[in-house]
Amino acid sequence: MLYTPELIKSTAPSVFATSPSQKMSDKYVFVPTFEILENFEREGWQLSSVKQTGRGEHGVHELRFRNGELPKVGDSIVEAIIRNSHNGLATFSVSAGLHRLVCSNGLTVPTSLSESFNLRHQRFDLDEVKQLTESFAGRLPVIQRSVDRMMNKELTLPEKIQFIKKAINTRWKTGTVPPTLDVMEIMYPKREEDNKNDLWTVFNVVQEKFIKGGLEYQTQRGRKTSLRGLSSIMAVNQVNTKLWELAEEMC
Repeated sequence: MLYTPELIKSTAPSVFATSPSQKMSDKYVFVPTFEILENFEREGWQLSSVKQTGRGEHGVHELRFRNGELPKVGDSIVEAIIRNSHNGLATFSVSAGLHRLVCSNGLTVPTSLSESFNLRHQRFDLDEVKQLTESFAGRLPVIQRSVDRMMNKELTLPEKIQFIKKAINTRWKTGTVPPTLDVMEIMYPKREEDNKNDLWTVFNVVQEKFIKGGLEYQTQRGRKTSLRGLSSIMAVNQVNTKLWELAEEMC
């Protein structure tokens, strides 16, 4: 998809904000996302997706970029992820991500594996983002080794159940897990090609269901319902990161 300025603005108007929210103090230094977008494009990255939480002109937004010169990691494409807001709800950050081709999943690579750049809106230097962009290629072997370990780790049925039971706590808070939640239903893949026992595939099956929703279960009061997909950028990032770290622990 070709992201024109008009399309980006219709999806994430906050990208084009020219000033911060009025509630921010005088000490807040505004970081214009559009300038960051232009900088990544000058460095050879192409915008692959854009989204925003809420419709305001200052809300949390996320842009994902791809660089055709970088090799794939397993069955996934490497992405650079920019998150920002102009209302104090999120700090500006640039981190690595993976886009899994078989299911269009967007994963976030934990900072323990990839370099990240965070800024609390006090200063901003385009050269720093340029340096981080150039360093992505150097971090790919580390990310690749993590993915390879997961791909080569075959899980027994008890191990798959153990992983899913731990993973549930990344989506539900302790004490709020529905008693009728079916572990086997979470484990069952949506696609035949994901009917495998390696940790990488199991991890992605769980991640897709937790992020996109659709899982049916009964509430603690006995009412039938289905899990809603996550729309909050920060919530998706949190679940993604925790699931990856949990999978790493099982390697």
